[in-house]
Amino acid sequence: MALERATIISAALELLDEVGIAGLSNRALAAKLGVKGPSLYWHFKNMAELHSQMAEAMLAEVMPSPDPKAFPGGWREWLAVGAWGLRGVALSRRNGVEILANARPTGTNPLLSFPAMVGRLEAAGFAPDAARGAMIAIGRYVMGSARSENAGSDADFAFGLETLLDGLEVRLARTKP
Repeated sequence: MALERATIISAALELLDEVGIAGLSNRALAAKLGVKGPSLYWHFKNMAELHSQMAEAMLAEVMPSPDPKAFPGGWREWLAVGAWGLRGVALSRRNGVEILANARPTGTNPLLSFPAMVGRLEAAGFAPDAARGAMIAIGRYVMGSARSENAGSDADFAFGLETLLDGLEVRLARTKP
């Protein structure tokens, strides 16, 4: 049976939940898959690349429709759904925050690329710098709050997210003619 990238990524996510990021090694992953460690290098050149692919798989589970216009609340609802989804997936897996925070996009899913997301905000009326800044601010807020969270702090997260979105809405209104 040929080993496929998707199978490796799925097994790596399972192993992450079982042993955490410290136990997620090439050797442990190969053992879980019943293969020899070097065979994994045909698919991933190193653990950093695997971590990035794991992050993309996690994000693909929760990212909203790529078009903010598909949401009744437009860009604001699109960002909120994405932020809640990112937070949820970060907290749903052992060391999920670390995997997501340290991942570098591989480009295998163009819908999840940072430039594509920024472009969606530009299409919604944001200036390029404001769209980029909005994506960075939301991402950092979500990851920072997930990194320090205790269970049951949905209300605190919601307050911070709404405050950020309110500020973005005011900023966008100032730039409209």
